[in-house]
Amino acid sequence: MKAAEKGLKDWKADMVITEANKKNVSGMGEGYGDILKLDKALVFYKAPDQIRYDGYAEGIKVTYVQSGYTKLVLATMIKHKENVKNAPGKRFDSLDIGFISSKLWRDNNVSIVSTQKNGVVKLKLDPKFGDNDKRHDLVWLDTKSLRLIKREKYRGNGEMRTRTVYSNYEKLTGGLPLATNADLYNGSGKELGSVKYKNVKVNAGLNGSLFSLSQK
Repeated sequence: MKAAEKGLKDWKADMVITEANKKNVSGMGEGYGDILKLDKALVFYKAPDQIRYDGYAEGIKVTYVQSGYTKLVLATMIKHKENVKNAPGKRFDSLDIGFISSKLWRDNNVSIVSTQKNGVVKLKLDPKFGDNDKRHDLVWLDTKSLRLIKREKYRGNGEMRTRTVYSNYEKLTGGLPLATNADLYNGSGKELGSVKYKNVKVNAGLNGSLFSLSQK
């Protein structure tokens, strides 16, 4: 992973969100419900662990920033900052924006569940920080290309929270692909919506101020 992501400094893209059903999205909790309620957005990533979404929900501008383990939410009359190190269910990570990164190994105990003959491996990610419950992720990864195939997120009680199916890849570096399409489903298999990236720009020289936690 470290070899594949070498040379990646940042990237940005236009983000188009198609929400399938508001009833299916409700109750998904912070993160998924909020992002899927956006009409459109810009997404920014700066290595190794800074993520920003700028979008509009029903005409109101909303910004989500995560730098390290601190998350900031900005909207009209709202500014909320929170340390999410011990709240993995609230944290954003690279899987949320379509690619695999070495930081996942720093934040999780990663084990191999199974390996297929075609090179696809099924990984289990158990968070290192937070409550000692049944919360975990299952991730299907093509070890030959490092393409994300699928992700399942499980709640602390062991129930599946979401399933994400990835497709349509672009290169971030010579060995690291980004999924520019993600179809999301809830634990019952009902469609939540899809997230698509357009106009992906790699190593765009993003200013660190984009990820400042003191902005208003």
